[in-house]
Amino acid sequence: MRFLLFVVALGLLAAAMVALNLRAFNYFATIEPVPLAACTPVTGIPGPEDIDIAHEMGRAFISSLDRRADGARGAVYVFDPQDPLAADGFRDRTGGAPEAFRPLGVDYFEDGAVRRLFVVNEAGPSVELFDVLENGDLVHLETFAERRLTSPNAVAATGPRQFYVTNDVRPGRHSRIANLHFLLRQGLGDVYFVDGAMWRHVAEGLKFANGAAISPTGDRLYVAETAGKKVRLFDRDLVSGALTPAGAIRLDGAPDNLHVDAAGVLWIAALPKPLSTPALKQDASASAPSEILRVAKDGLAETIYRNGGEELSAATVAARLRDKLLIGALFEQKFLVCDLPPLAD
Repeated sequence: MRFLLFVVALGLLAAAMVALNLRAFNYFATIEPVPLAACTPVTGIPGPEDIDIAHEMGRAFISSLDRRADGARGAVYVFDPQDPLAADGFRDRTGGAPEAFRPLGVDYFEDGAVRRLFVVNEAGPSVELFDVLENGDLVHLETFAERRLTSPNAVAATGPRQFYVTNDVRPGRHSRIANLHFLLRQGLGDVYFVDGAMWRHVAEGLKFANGAAISPTGDRLYVAETAGKKVRLFDRDLVSGALTPAGAIRLDGAPDNLHVDAAGVLWIAALPKPLSTPALKQDASASAPSEILRVAKDGLAETIYRNGGEELSAATVAARLRDKLLIGALFEQKFLVCDLPPLAD
């Protein structure tokens, strides 16, 4: 009898833990839409998971991979909002290198005549470095890989060969144990800094370390903690790359990629119901809600866009180029180009 009571109590405890975690990830929440005035879908680019802006060029670099097609090679596209239907915008710019290429996070770096694009490659796992030509074509320069980098997700460049890279969960995001760690919100995510040669472990204990972005002044790093439902702030030593925790921006949704615009405003793509995202890989008819937040310099987060998934399912990035906001998603065959209302930076 005592054993039976113990089993029942254990079952009730497990059920309570499951219910608490489902509630923590907004599984039962109702999504209230917040529309943008005008959003135009651009089709023909599969899985636009991350987008970064080359402000001087007036173009956007888009990381692309059809994640429902087994063995597909990814691509990087260059999009010009002034000429959205140009055939050149639907051409892979990598020139086929590297051969094994499954891109995730991208970050553009420019310093005078030096133009570089850093791309996370989960096929490595590695970070690929490209030289950016005047027309936007990419020339592969170098592959950065290290045994501790088991599950890279996002990259934030600080120099022509210097960058931070997030390692979302040490066992690898596609492992079964990683799914359990995510559900239990375990802190197994890391951040590494690469100075061009040496890898340094600069942050740990993150609950699924996802997007990353650098402030325009270079002295602050933002890191999305997806399972923790917050963006972690770090003060950055400009010489050594060392990080000092500087607080957090707490959110109701699970943040994915981060983007800092030319005015220093942080844009966050968040998943209001992150547990609905995995079903999208197997079922193209499924949907998951999207949310885009803007964080002004006062640190307050404001929802700019929220949708139940009908317009764009499970948005993973929002990047601002002048008066346009480009919104991409992991499993969609399109991204959105939205007109932004006047915003006070």
